Amino acid sequence: MSRVSSSRAVTVDTPAGVLLVAIGQDAEPASVPTCHIHFDVCPTWLELAIRHLSDAQVAQGARIETWKDADEHSKTGALEWEFGASIQAIMASSIAVDALYAVVQTRVHLPQSLIDEWRDKRTPRHLQISEVLGRAFSLEPKNVSSLGQALAEIFRFRDLAVDPSAKTDAQILHPELGVGVEWRFAYFRCENALLIVKATLRLIAELAIAGKPKDADLQQYLDALRSSVELLKNANALRAQAPDGRTDPHQA
Repeated sequence: MSRVSSSRAVTVDTPAGVLLVAIGQDAEPASVPTCHIHFDVCPTWLELAIRHLSDAQVAQGARIETWKDADEHSKTGALEWEFGASIQAIMASSIAVDALYAVVQTRVHLPQSLIDEWRDKRTPRHLQISEVLGRAFSLEPKNVSSLGQALAEIFRFRDLAVDPSAKTDAQILHPELGVGVEWRFAYFRCENALLIVKATLRLIAELAIAGKPKDADLQQYLDALRSSVELLKNANALRAQAPDGRTDPHQA
C-alpha cells in the first residue's frame, strides 16, 4: 500500500498497541504499536488566510482599473469580488487564532471562580483568550494587555462577518474611492484584510517563537507550529504595505 506524506508539522503520540487483523491466507491477529497523529489546523487556516489575501490583492487591482472607466454594474461587481476575498481572509485569520486557542486551553487549568466571573459578566471572547494564552505562556501583564488589543480587532471584524446586524444600512465613505458605498465594501476590502492577516500571523509567530510554556506537551506543539509559521512569514502577499503607514483597519 502506498503511503501519503505531508509537510504539515504534527505531534505524535504512541500509546499501547492495539489488536489488528491482517488480511491474507495465513492471517493471524497481531498486536502492533499505533501512532496517534495530531493534525494542527492552525497553519492550515493561516495558509488559507494568505491565499485569500492574495486573491483580494488581485481583486483590488481589478477594482482600481474598473473604477477608471466602467459602468455602475461593473464597478459593483469589482467591489463584490474584493469583498468576497477579503472577508474570507479575515475569517480564516480568526479561525487560526481559535485553532491555536483550542490546543492551548486544554493545557491550562482555570479557577472555577474565574470561569463563573466570565459567565456572569459576559466577558468578551478576546479577553478570555488573551487571559488563557497569558497563563499558558507566562506573559507579563502588559503583554497580555497588548495581546488582548490585537485579538479585539481581529474578533471585531470576525463578529461583523458573522453578525452584521448592528451596522447601519446607510452608505459610508469608501476610504480609497471617496464615494458612498455599503459599509461592507469599506470594511471588508484588501487593505483591511492585509492588516488583519499580518496581525494574526505576527501574534501567532511571537507566541510560537518567544512563548515559554511550562507544559512539556505544549512546548512540543509550539516547536512543530514554529516551523510552519516561519515558512508562511515570507509569503508574497504579506510584503504589500498599507498606504500611508495607516494601522487602524476601519480607517485604512
